Amino acid sequence: MKYYYNESGGTNVNGQNQAAGMCFDIKSTERPPMVFRGADFWLAAALLACGFLYWNFILDRQLGLGITIFAAVLCTVTWIYLRAVGIHQNRKSVIWLALTAVSALQFAIFDGYDIKFLNLLFISGSFLLWVTHSTGRSLDIRLSIYTLWDLLNQLFMVPLSNLTCGYFSLKKGLGGNRHSRNALYMAAGVVIFLPLMVFVISQLSQADAAFEEMLAQMMALLSWNTLLTHLMQFVIGMPVAAYLFGSIYGNATGRNIEAMNRQSIERFNTSISFAPKITVYTVMALFNLIYLAFFLSQTAYFLSAFQNLLPETFTYAEYARRGFFELCKVSAVNGLLIMLANAFIRKGDRGPGGYRMPMLLRVQTGLLAILTMGLIATALRKMVLYISFYGLTQLRVYTSWFMVLLFFAFAVALIRQIKSFNSSRILLIGFMVGFMVLAYGNVDGNIAKYNIENYESGKLESIDYAALFRLSDGAAVYLDRWYDKTEDEEAKKLVYNYMVYGNAEGLPMYQERDFRDFNLQSSIKESLGSLRVSEGPPQP
Repeated sequence: MKYYYNESGGTNVNGQNQAAGMCFDIKSTERPPMVFRGADFWLAAALLACGFLYWNFILDRQLGLGITIFAAVLCTVTWIYLRAVGIHQNRKSVIWLALTAVSALQFAIFDGYDIKFLNLLFISGSFLLWVTHSTGRSLDIRLSIYTLWDLLNQLFMVPLSNLTCGYFSLKKGLGGNRHSRNALYMAAGVVIFLPLMVFVISQLSQADAAFEEMLAQMMALLSWNTLLTHLMQFVIGMPVAAYLFGSIYGNATGRNIEAMNRQSIERFNTSISFAPKITVYTVMALFNLIYLAFFLSQTAYFLSAFQNLLPETFTYAEYARRGFFELCKVSAVNGLLIMLANAFIRKGDRGPGGYRMPMLLRVQTGLLAILTMGLIATALRKMVLYISFYGLTQLRVYTSWFMVLLFFAFAVALIRQIKSFNSSRILLIGFMVGFMVLAYGNVDGNIAKYNIENYESGKLESIDYAALFRLSDGAAVYLDRWYDKTEDEEAKKLVYNYMVYGNAEGLPMYQERDFRDFNLQSSIKESLGSLRVSEGPPQP
């Protein structure tokens, strides 16, 4: 057992400084023991299968139904384990479980890799927070700034500090008798020396034709490529299983969850609150003056967007794009400045509702938020102007969505300077709702619908076929409808090629898919494409 002391110096067993007669607080740094039950062994075994499924359903796949199935399996395994150890769901945990389920269902419905990749990150955080609230280990039962600390704790500290628990749980469960131990050691030997065995077999097959022929026959019968692929996925799934077990077991038992608590966070916040108020006020005032002068000097340039006027020497693309990059840079600096000012300024006594920021800082923060919201509103208007002339693309939709969230964040920051409330809760709910709108908004389908309808009505002078065909299968329904309505032979040919071959050139492309890649939008496109094949290509 190791010890540490509040002060340096020699101690006896009672913590008494023999030279100076001073007392010291002696604390143990021994790591908490691992105590396993039967349910822990079965959880570790089930998570080995989940680790394999994680790679088998995600690696080199299209992020489809496989993710939905994996999420359902993992949540079911976790729920059964929690029930087995006496942990029942509560109102807060059910909300996180429902959010995880809704997020998982999106993979089976919609196509589009970019949003699905973001959703994969979202569902990972949602699952960890479900486990946290189920076991009662959250720093705050409500949504608050502590939710972000919870997420940080659950992503790194809890699973990594319990990373070896799954191995020892399996070892204890399998070590009950000699046969189980032997089976475990045999499996470990095969896994560890698998790469060397593969190398030796490949060298022997090259050295002897008879052995090569025998190996070819065995591979034909047993599908060695598939077997080796699955075995490799099982091996690389072991760290995933260890991570998941560390998270679930750590929260269920309370092992190594105290590395981050509210007291340590408060101490950290206090330790960084060292900046004199006058310093913070001066910096904030200078930035506000700079932004105010900039905004006033560029009034005609910025407000031209609301009058549908284009400044000289600008195209619509340059006008909107320049405004967006200005927005990103200024908003990032302003947001960072607000956070740093509130974090580093010396705080007074803590009241029942937390620290109350000085009036002058709140005024300056509010002014900064107003200026930034003005820039965001102007940039959004310019983006609308740009879209009205050139149509929608994925980048323009994502940009507009991001700007709306920024505007919302600064609006909450402004109100927070006037009235004290749980702003973190509002921001978290707003961001989660905003992401769900993006995930379930059928972005690519609505892009195709908007561009086609505005082209047909004459609001768009041309249509960007290359951009349309870069959209996911969610656009197929609207392109198929356009195929029936348009009289343009070239457009019919391009849409036919996209629906049947997946590209404008009409080049046959084969992509192996199975149930793991399935999503409803891709299935609809395949059905529509098959119908077009039965009708034949468009005739001039």
